[in-house]
Amino acid sequence: MMLQADQHAQGRPSIVVLPFDSMIPTGLERVLCEALPHELIQALSRLRWIRVIARGTAFRFRAPVPDLAAIGRQLSVRYALCGMIERLGEIIAITIELSDCAAGEVIWADRFEVRPEDLQEVRHEIVTRVVSSLEIYIPQNEADHIQSVATRDLDAWSNYHLGLRHMFRFSQEDNETATSLFRRAIIQDPSFARAHAGLSFTRFQDAFLKYKPDAPTAIADARRHAERSMELDPLDPFCNLTMGRSFWLEGDPLGGLSWLERSVALSPNFAQGHYSMAFANAIRGEASTAIDTATRAQDLSPLDPLLYAIYSVRAVGLLRNSEISQAVVEAEHAARAPGAHHLVLMIAAAACALAGKEKQARYWSDEVRARRPDASREQFFTAFPFTEQSFRRKLEDGLTRVGF
Repeated sequence: MMLQADQHAQGRPSIVVLPFDSMIPTGLERVLCEALPHELIQALSRLRWIRVIARGTAFRFRAPVPDLAAIGRQLSVRYALCGMIERLGEIIAITIELSDCAAGEVIWADRFEVRPEDLQEVRHEIVTRVVSSLEIYIPQNEADHIQSVATRDLDAWSNYHLGLRHMFRFSQEDNETATSLFRRAIIQDPSFARAHAGLSFTRFQDAFLKYKPDAPTAIADARRHAERSMELDPLDPFCNLTMGRSFWLEGDPLGGLSWLERSVALSPNFAQGHYSMAFANAIRGEASTAIDTATRAQDLSPLDPLLYAIYSVRAVGLLRNSEISQAVVEAEHAARAPGAHHLVLMIAAAACALAGKEKQARYWSDEVRARRPDASREQFFTAFPFTEQSFRRKLEDGLTRVGF
């Protein structure tokens, strides 16, 4: 088992997308067996954190039941994406599996059923779903393996992936651990753009959630490491994301919007980029755009670590549009989602208060104070600098009703 963990501890992840198999390899199914993997290779190649084997090499492996361990050794890849296409009456069924080559384990799988006449429209949705899922499950699997390796043996990429795991737990302790891991990765590889972006992200959290008393230093660090990540890899969506978010800490989320738009242009399936654009639009009062963009983010990544934030952006947009009842639903979804911090709970408290749901409003305000006795309106509006004064007054009213 240690050998397997050591293999995972070296370098960035890698993947081969194999030609799909078909029970009846004729007609449309035969075309799909190569067309879908080709589109997946193209989409995955836009990601900067994973090495993707080119089609010319990948399509040499056409066995109906491929020996993934042998392919992994021959191509020096950790992961393989395989698929099966079947015709079930008037339905085409497409099953896709992501496997760990060395472990021989299926990490993720999904099944899509489409009518032939809908295939052209649905193909893009399939590719989007697969890529978004891999962005969650591969880093998760990397971190699982890395945890069995002694810290001194971890390389820069391993420290980075372990840092991601702690970063997305959204607690002060985990944020500190992630910060240490990203710093270690940078010491090992000073030109590691994503490690600088990760450090920008955690220092953003320190300032945004007031984890550290010296907020100006955290703000400066978030910007400095975002800028350094962009110098090292300006085409990485995550680096562009952290650059855009760094403007939020200066009360200027609109100033970072172009960087967020660029992150999505570089990777259209980047759910966190879509969420961050939704946040910026919510701050400037573009409620309907914010709601639509947040919904797009959730469609791309239904299990995203930032799901609580996606719900909260929709809640804010609905409050802005005076759809109070639905705003309460979204705000409470946000408050109950994993990773939700006290500012998200304050949105739920305000929404419930504005809806006249006093019992629920008291519950959420009590939860806020239990977590952060220092929570205040000033803290809330520093984090969320809404530009539309009438909407800001509405939120102030809701927060005042629950004692903030």
